[in-house]
Amino acid sequence: MKTKLIKIGDRHKIATATYDGAGTVTGVHGLAQIGRNEALIDYDVENYEKDITFLMPGNATTTAQVDDRRSRSGMPKEYMSKTSNDFKWNFYNQETGEAKAMINKFICNFPQFQKSGYGLYIYSDTKGSGKTLLSCCIANEILKKRDISVKFISVSEYIELTKSGNSDNVRERINSILDAGLLIFDEIGAIEESRDWISNTIFRLVDYRYTHILPTIYTSNIEIDKLKCDERAKDRIFELSYKIHMPEESIRRLRAEKRRSKFIEQII
Repeated sequence: MKTKLIKIGDRHKIATATYDGAGTVTGVHGLAQIGRNEALIDYDVENYEKDITFLMPGNATTTAQVDDRRSRSGMPKEYMSKTSNDFKWNFYNQETGEAKAMINKFICNFPQFQKSGYGLYIYSDTKGSGKTLLSCCIANEILKKRDISVKFISVSEYIELTKSGNSDNVRERINSILDAGLLIFDEIGAIEESRDWISNTIFRLVDYRYTHILPTIYTSNIEIDKLKCDERAKDRIFELSYKIHMPEESIRRLRAEKRRSKFIEQII
């Protein structure tokens, strides 16, 4: 990212060996004169009496850019600002250590996943187990740290989009989904995908992202092998996805139970 995209007053997430927090930009000093696509950024941060200067890499992003990408991602509004801190693993009664560790690896080492095209397949038979929320939390964490486009769409919405005509707007939206740096393809397996034209539509998306080495997060209520779609699509998903089996618990019900228990404790 070029220095001119960073403006005084921008609010940035800062993560270095000496500081992990946020700061407001008070000054920008480009390094173009020595041929480096980087910038020295002055920040006003809490608990410091004077501004602190950090060297920001060329792929740094501003808060405004992150917010803009979120708004254009297609994520559900209630999940658009959710991050890893909003996903409460301790709500589950089952062990989640392995899943949590894999998610952290995906977020922290995303450039390596991106380079290889590896994504995630987050599944659970139980509706309301937190699959969609988790996928959005992951995407938002990556958006904060990486200069990348993220798109979210459910399978049913994508099918309807491909049926909606061949206008410039439709083609542009489809292309933005196909070419997204990270795509969340939600609820694969939720509709009858064995019908030829639906199966072919899904295969074309899966194959495009497979061929172009683009990571995808799939969410589903069923395992990959049980998907009723083109076998070639299943093979590609299996090849380039790390499986995350979510607890077979409804997080919605768990939250309701905790709220009810807390209420009872307060009145007794």
